Amino acid sequence: MKRLRAQATRRNCVRATFGLVAAVVLVASACDATPKSGANDSARAAGASPLSPTSAPSMGAAAWNADAGPFLVLPTVDGGVNAGSLLRPDATELNVGDTTGLGAMRGNGQLDLFARGGKVGLATLSIERAASVEQGCTAWPVARLAIGTQTSMPWTAAFLAGRVTAIQLDSIEGLSPRDSARLVVDLTRMASALRDDTVATFHGLPFVVLRAWRTKGLSPEFVVATLARRVNQEDSPKEERLVMVVDQTGTDSRQWTIAWHERASGREEELVVAEPLLAYRTSRGSDVHLLFGRDDGDALGAAILTRTATGWRVLWESAVAGCD
Repeated sequence: MKRLRAQATRRNCVRATFGLVAAVVLVASACDATPKSGANDSARAAGASPLSPTSAPSMGAAAWNADAGPFLVLPTVDGGVNAGSLLRPDATELNVGDTTGLGAMRGNGQLDLFARGGKVGLATLSIERAASVEQGCTAWPVARLAIGTQTSMPWTAAFLAGRVTAIQLDSIEGLSPRDSARLVVDLTRMASALRDDTVATFHGLPFVVLRAWRTKGLSPEFVVATLARRVNQEDSPKEERLVMVVDQTGTDSRQWTIAWHERASGREEELVVAEPLLAYRTSRGSDVHLLFGRDDGDALGAAILTRTATGWRVLWESAVAGCD
């Protein structure tokens, strides 16, 4: 997963990015005012959406869909194979490491492990207190996993068994060369047409599609993609990253809709963007959900976008565990 800076001002930027999903609303300049030199120097933008500005949801436990279970696990500990971080939807940045009541929440301890392509296996969960961190830092509780023998690696997210069903996200690398090339052209064209292109350094530079995944069998289908464009300055190379969710409404790509996007620019090693981890439905719901994560080994947060009959909106975002 892509990296998340742990400074307090970065936390504010993360919340603004996910929280605003009305038509091309720019995040406040606080995203530029980080005390660390060289941090992301562009405003992040939320993507176009049929929602009005007043319909942006509240974040936190009240926004979490309880049908997905009482927590989720992301593979961020010990290489992300046999352990991860356990994120509680009701946690605040003051109590992210609290394990009170988690033993009862885990039930029989069975987890479904997922990758972007679908379910990859089962694990049995045990919960440990967060590892010791330096003063001013916080961490999520540790989820230790006893992996089933039929599990195929790697995994990107885990939920209590039976709570969610994955929606397959296929990498465009699996498409025919012709179809893949056509989709890349469509994505770069749409990225270049976005109206929040405010950093003069990158004006006129072409986008490159770094990663893209598409659904199959949905109506409408969607694509989630990460694109980049770069300025190769020898002393201070700059890069812009753009994450887009595109609803594919029909076969004519010029009718497709950019439902959400996030833009960040700065030094390549310091860029922070959302990383798509899993598309899913809950076992008792029909809405499409898209889980994003951010992790730099020191700080971790997550957010969920949801597509309902009225369009995409931010369903929930977690507290951020990290260092001030």
